This record gives sequence, C-alpha cells and structure tokens, in this order.
Amino acid sequence: MKFLSMEHFKEYFTFLQKFDLRLSEIRDKREPAELGPVFKSGYDITHQTPHFSLQFAKHLQILKDLAVIDIIGADPGRRKAYLDQTKKLLFLFNRYWENYFRHSPANGENFQDNFLLVIEFAEIFYNDLLEPRKTDAIITPEFVEDLCDSIREREESLAEFITEITALEKMQEKTFDAEQETDGEPLPIRIRRYPVFVEGVAEQFFKIFKEYFDEKDQLLLFSLLTNNVYPKGKLLFNSNGNQLADAFKQLIEANLIVSCNKAELESWIIEHFQYVSNSQVKSFTAGYLNGIISSDVKICKSPILIVNRKGTGEPALAAIGRNKKGSDSSM
Repeated sequence: MKFLSMEHFKEYFTFLQKFDLRLSEIRDKREPAELGPVFKSGYDITHQTPHFSLQFAKHLQILKDLAVIDIIGADPGRRKAYLDQTKKLLFLFNRYWENYFRHSPANGENFQDNFLLVIEFAEIFYNDLLEPRKTDAIITPEFVEDLCDSIREREESLAEFITEITALEKMQEKTFDAEQETDGEPLPIRIRRYPVFVEGVAEQFFKIFKEYFDEKDQLLLFSLLTNNVYPKGKLLFNSNGNQLADAFKQLIEANLIVSCNKAELESWIIEHFQYVSNSQVKSFTAGYLNGIISSDVKICKSPILIVNRKGTGEPALAAIGRNKKGSDSSM
C-alpha cells in the first residue's frame, strides 16, 4: 500500500514549533532617563506576530489548510498517530504558559535578560539564537508581548486544525452509530457540562464581574452566569486575561463552581470570553488558561476578587480595587 508523504503536515507541524527570533537595536528603558536614550541588542519577533505581519498569519492559515488535506487523505490508523503528535504539541504550549505565569515579574518590575532561559523557552520550542546561559540580549515587555501573541496565534491555529480533523472523525462515528442503530444497539448519550454556581454565588460574582464589561454586555453576562444562556458572540472582559482566569480558578477551587472540572471550565471560558491586553482584544487559548487554572502557579498578581467565608460558613466574594484596563504586562 502506498502511503502519502504528509509533507504539508510535517511543514505545518515544524512551523508551529519554530520561532525565528531576531536581534535588533532596541532602547533599554531600564536605564536612567538622565543618561539619554541607551540602545542595546535585543530580541525581536514582530515579523511572526499577527498584528505586525499579515504574511505570517496568512502563511500559517495556508499551512494549516494543506495539513488538513494531508490528514484527510491518510488512512484512519495513521491519522490517529498524527493527531497524537498534535496533542503532544498542545502539551508544550501548556508548559510554556505555565512557566510564563510562574516566572513573570510583578507589576512595575522589569524582565530579566535571562527570562527566556528561566522559562525554558529553548527546551520547549525550536529557535536559532538561544544558547545555554546566553543573556547578552535584552528582554523588553514589548518583545514578551509579541512572543505571547505569536504563541497564541499558533496555538489557536492548532486548535482549529484539531477541531476540523475531529469533526471528520465524528462524521465517521455517526456513520458507524447509524449502523449500530439499525442493529438495535443503544447509543451512549454525550453530555456537555458547564459551570454551575453554588446558590447565591452567581449573583455575588456578577456584581463584581460586571464592572469589567461594557454596559451593553452586562445583561448577557448575567444570563450566562445564572442560566448558561449563550451570548451570540464572545463577551469582552475589559482587563487582563489572567485576572478573569484567576477569578474562575478561585471559585472552582473553593467548590463554589460545581458540575464541571477545570478542563471543561477552561473550554467554556474560551467559548464565551475575550480580554484586553495593551489595548488589543485577544482570545483565550487552552494553553493560556491551563497555565493558570489547572496548574499550581502562584496566584494572580492583580486579582479582582478574593473568596471569604463568613462565620456561618456561607461563602462570600470580596472585590479588590481595579487597575487600569489592560495595563498589566503579565497579560
């Protein structure tokens, strides 16, 4: 039997993991202002971000579409093997985000020049510049923001790829299920689980949470939290994504959200929310949320709430002072 070469899939899979870091002269804003502008060699990846390079986003889209064609043409056994490889890559994205959130500096602090080494970037992804103990290039907040955007774009592309292939698998399962139905065999019922709040908590949460949403979205938010009524589009959280993720993490770990596990909660957030970082609207990804909600990383540096318990044991949520919209560099 002749096998397909899967060249497009291999190219796509490699592109997702390879980061073309470049060096350029960048102003070091850590230096005292009285010294005047000081320029040093620093990392740059603007050419591989969706905001600064339409070519990058288009190339990623084309590679993904061609990879889908490769997978569709593969026999079911090989298709499963390739899908298993993509799931391993999802784990690498999760590892990046977990390391990122664990080692990001507190608000107002600078990134150290060894930040990429500390988060094990060179061990997770391919690149041609990073070497062990190499810290002679400066790390700026702008570069880290661009790097996260590049990773987020790749992760979203991979999620779309998996969704498209999974849809194909389900079509084949339906054909098989139809055959089972003709044989009189009962089919398993698939239940999609979503977060349900302990009595009274959804209303308390909404009172705090609504302040981060435009007025036109607040009624939709209330319906989503209290009755799981899906809005037509994603609701925009007008602050940093880690604050939203941390709020839900606190609730589920305090057993104030029931009926779903953390992975299901993360999928629900991805489906219904976006957030703002550096004045740009951004989507949540599985790896980003997993790095906060499903990991043991330190708590959010700028939480929007804390969970208190009254003397009667009744749970209560307390709001924490709000920062300026989307200004937190820890995203």
